[in-house]
Amino acid sequence: MSWKKIVILAIVLLVLITTISIINRKEIRKEGTEGVLLDFPAAKIDKIELRQKDMKFVFARRDSLWYLEEPLAAKADKVALESILEDFCPLKYDRLVEENARDLKSYGLDKPEIELKIFAKGMAAPVHTILLGMKNNLDSSSYAKLASNGKVVLIAAYKRNNLEKNLLAFRDKKILEFDNLAVTALEYNYKNTVFSFSKKDNQWFMEKPIFSLAQEAKVSEILSAASRLEAKAFVGAANTDSSREFNLEKPLLAVEFKSAAGSKKVVVGKKAERYYALVDGFAEIFEIDKDFCEKFSLDSAAFREKKIASFYAFDVRELQFKNGSCEFTIKKNSAYAWKLLKPPLEIKLNEEKINQLLTALADCEAKEFVDNPKGAPEFVTTVKLQTENSQTPGQLKNIELNFASAKADTVSVRNPSLPYWFKVDKEILGKLPKKFEDISEVTQKKNTGEK
Repeated sequence: MSWKKIVILAIVLLVLITTISIINRKEIRKEGTEGVLLDFPAAKIDKIELRQKDMKFVFARRDSLWYLEEPLAAKADKVALESILEDFCPLKYDRLVEENARDLKSYGLDKPEIELKIFAKGMAAPVHTILLGMKNNLDSSSYAKLASNGKVVLIAAYKRNNLEKNLLAFRDKKILEFDNLAVTALEYNYKNTVFSFSKKDNQWFMEKPIFSLAQEAKVSEILSAASRLEAKAFVGAANTDSSREFNLEKPLLAVEFKSAAGSKKVVVGKKAERYYALVDGFAEIFEIDKDFCEKFSLDSAAFREKKIASFYAFDVRELQFKNGSCEFTIKKNSAYAWKLLKPPLEIKLNEEKINQLLTALADCEAKEFVDNPKGAPEFVTTVKLQTENSQTPGQLKNIELNFASAKADTVSVRNPSLPYWFKVDKEILGKLPKKFEDISEVTQKKNTGEK
């Protein structure tokens, strides 16, 4: 290695060492100036007063929930209030500026830009008042002090940001509150088309505009969107004039969610390119995101469950199969291994083949539906399944499927629990057993009792 390269490496090493030393000295100096200006238990606070330059907010905690009392009465945003408590109880500062400041004007604390008062339970006077002055131009941190002493400190910019929110940010913007799993019925009118859904035996059915087993995921999307529905803005009190103004008298969407606890109704109107909602029990009209209405824009075909039966292959506990001379019954034992019950053959079942059969049945989907079927074809294959709900062990469900012979590219399939049939791809017939070898390792003779 040449001496020039050695010199260059030495210079680089020296620069790195110097940089690390400077950073370490800064960290040591920073650690020496950090501290706690206020340490008061957040759980003891039940009232907060916040004064900004031209706005005053008063929050009160009742039954573990926060409410706005000024400038209006409304439910407060839980996250916004918890952020204030986390940031200011305790109040940690980044740097001590002056231990006992006399010239507050230089910090903007003679006329504070923000004043935060916290009240303990049952007390009329605040236990602490926190004052925020001007921002530090270097890092946007804020000069702050307690009203009760002269210590001036710098606090992080994000803490000030949590106090500079507007009325909308401090309000609870959730419009609907309900348990998705508790909803048992859903009905809505979207663009003058009525849809109705009901939940029976943990399955969703579409009642209108056509009866069908419904895709649980599609219904869940609507319930999830409704439970997360939030106001983008509060546009005014609900009355006859405002309902007419925002097209809520003849709404684009009217929806009702029903449960054992009661029902929740929402109407949505459209004005220009904006969407407005009114909920039973609320005295205000909200602006909402247009995505909510899009959940209801699907036609009936999009909601229909295309699977011929809803189950998971792993959950099947017993299988009865009959197709001509191929007839058998198999069942899982306590170790979840498949055993042959009928006929009395000494054969070794092939777990992989059985699982492939069950997966094919579970994944089988309709290419089309036959509603109000007439003139039934001959169903030559019968499959009966007993499944166990993995979420509620011990709860068994019986499923029956009947298959006809192939006609062109499709096969008619009947699920007797449904009033309509399916037409599926004829490939499913190639996955159904035709002989015992299709579920076993080898062909065996009947058990004669001889060893």
